[in-house]
Amino acid sequence: MNRVFKRLMRNRLTLPFVPFYRRYPYSGGLAIDSADARGCLDMKLGFFCNRIPKSANSTIVTTLARIRFNQEIPSKQAKKLFLTPSLLYKSEVDEFEQLFRFTFVRNPFTRTLSAYLDKVERRAIERRAIRDNKKTAFKKFLLELDAGKLHSNAHWAPQSDLFLIPADQFDFIGRVESLQTDLSKVKNRLLDTDSAEPVKSFLGNATNATSKLALYYDDETARLVRKLYRQDFDLFGYSLDLPE
Repeated sequence: MNRVFKRLMRNRLTLPFVPFYRRYPYSGGLAIDSADARGCLDMKLGFFCNRIPKSANSTIVTTLARIRFNQEIPSKQAKKLFLTPSLLYKSEVDEFEQLFRFTFVRNPFTRTLSAYLDKVERRAIERRAIRDNKKTAFKKFLLELDAGKLHSNAHWAPQSDLFLIPADQFDFIGRVESLQTDLSKVKNRLLDTDSAEPVKSFLGNATNATSKLALYYDDETARLVRKLYRQDFDLFGYSLDLPE
């Protein structure tokens, strides 16, 4: 029985009381088990990655798996190969601050649209349940988030609410908009090299949201995203103007 599986046998109802969350209480708004699943650690390689859905998550985790295990591993499998914070022993939590702690974020306009295209529109198309035009359907989705469903799914929850440690305790916060450069910095830090080798992208759930902004956004939907994700805009320094 491998080490990760043994740790997963813990009672999930005790999550708020495990060593990590006693040290770093979670208050981001998601169910704690959902938030915990976004933490990705490897004590041997010496990193903690706070995975953010729809922020190049699959590319990042497959890159980490390639570094750690020296082979290509599909993203769904790769996500299961690393520890999550709730599985750390107290002695490992004591070492947590020595890890290289990083995350990647994305412009809220493109991330929100990408989540909608992947998790809402794609499934509606599969069910042949499309009844409205693109902008109307997207607006209905945002209004539902505004009515209380913002934290109903990690894919469209605010990125800052997925953080398992305070933002100022990350050693590095990369951006999807500069993924090649920023993920190369992470690779070089973990491998202690200075390589310019291109990062391999994993596009299994790609939606090309950046090229579709004009098809879905109007003044009202842009206003809703600014309202819902204002903390992300402010914390990560993204412009409140819709990208062109």
